[in-house]
Amino acid sequence: MEFNCDKKELQAGVSTVEKIVATRSTLPIIGNILFEAGKSNVKLSANNLEMGIELTIKAEVEKEGSLLLPAKTLSGIVSKLPEGKIGLKLNENRTVRITYDKSHFNLHSLPPDEFPLLPKVKEGKTITLDSDILVEMIKQTIFSVSSSEDKYVLTGVMLETGKSQMAGDNSNLRMVATDGYRLAKKSAKVTGLGDGNISIIIPAKALTELAKIMEGSKSRPVKIIVAGEQISFRYDDTYLVSRLIQGQFPDYKQVIPKKSTTKVTLNTAELLRAAERAAVIASGSANVTCFEVKGGKIHVTANTPDVGSVDEVIDAEVKGTDKARVSFNVRLITDVLDVMSSEKVIVELGEGLSPGIIKQEGDEDYIYIVMPIRTQEAV
Repeated sequence: MEFNCDKKELQAGVSTVEKIVATRSTLPIIGNILFEAGKSNVKLSANNLEMGIELTIKAEVEKEGSLLLPAKTLSGIVSKLPEGKIGLKLNENRTVRITYDKSHFNLHSLPPDEFPLLPKVKEGKTITLDSDILVEMIKQTIFSVSSSEDKYVLTGVMLETGKSQMAGDNSNLRMVATDGYRLAKKSAKVTGLGDGNISIIIPAKALTELAKIMEGSKSRPVKIIVAGEQISFRYDDTYLVSRLIQGQFPDYKQVIPKKSTTKVTLNTAELLRAAERAAVIASGSANVTCFEVKGGKIHVTANTPDVGSVDEVIDAEVKGTDKARVSFNVRLITDVLDVMSSEKVIVELGEGLSPGIIKQEGDEDYIYIVMPIRTQEAV
């Protein structure tokens, strides 16, 4: 095998597939990247047995063939190479000569025979939608997944299609994530869903990598196929496949409050900055931060003994009960404000220890539910 390509092409390809490579495994071969040189391009693949990826890069192929190279070592080399043409040539002793300028590396390779092939999900439920819609749906939900393996079913994002069972929701596509302390739900009405409805749980890792691949690029169609216990995504020359999480996702419809007593509208950026400043103090007290509505303003306060206190005051438009007081983990508030795109945000509070609701003004397709924290003041 022998080919030449631009350093930027090679680095982009290697850095993308390397993220899928298993760092710890009892099967050492999956710590490698598979290179397959065809007539006019080179395909790069990685497979950690839970998720796999393949993509193609432009190259001048002198000799077709395939080989395996250690992902971590190769990534370290490629990232340090100078800009310009890079050559890769497989020698008879299975070393690969990587040439650049007047210099070169020699890197040991492995034969590709035992490398696990990526599953090809060809038949099943097919969804086609624009990448910018999917990226937004991922970004506005994925931060709410659980990081605990004890709640394995919550380490993914639920994707469901079909008519919503919630009043006022006219969507046919929804993504929902929760860690038990907060819940994010993003809805959309799209074409290209095909026949039949689904409700599946996609691992957060797969969606994170998919969003990185698509983000910043011009919107293009993404083809999603669900079959059995697997899901695949086809975006341009990139193919990503993942196992689905098996289990029963919580009924999110039971979590969303039916009504609220206080509705506060305020500037998104102002609330985010205030919450971030309060977090500096709150970090010493389990991130507990009080949000109090009074006098047409919202006070964001935090207090940590032996450290100090903060009282952020923000102008707000208040409807309903003009006095309300509730405490939240401030990190759960800044997380959602970071992904909101609207100029103004709506915060809805109920009585006692009812969950808080956060929405984007003028956007009925996104809702965020956050559980309050019981404090001495709330007792």
